[in-house]
Amino acid sequence: MDEYYLLTFESTHAAISTEKLLKPAEVTIMPVPRFISASCGISVRIHPDRKDRAEEIFRENSTLSADDYAYYHIIRGGTVDETVCDRLEAIK
Repeated sequence: MDEYYLLTFESTHAAISTEKLLKPAEVTIMPVPRFISASCGISVRIHPDRKDRAEEIFRENSTLSADDYAYYHIIRGGTVDETVCDRLEAIK
């Protein structure tokens, strides 16, 4: 099982900027999973142990509005049918 949080974006610029912003939280860039639809194919993956730090940095420094990104909690099982993907509220 694999658990993580994911930010998806409406633009590549927003994805790259957010990845740079959240570097102190040790986030990674990854393609948007196929089971999530987004305009931009790049997402920012956040490890569960670093979620609070990433949210704090994002909340204090990001200029993105809630319309510019989507936030997910993902628990991946062995198959797509075993994957749980919950869309979360925007980071406030």
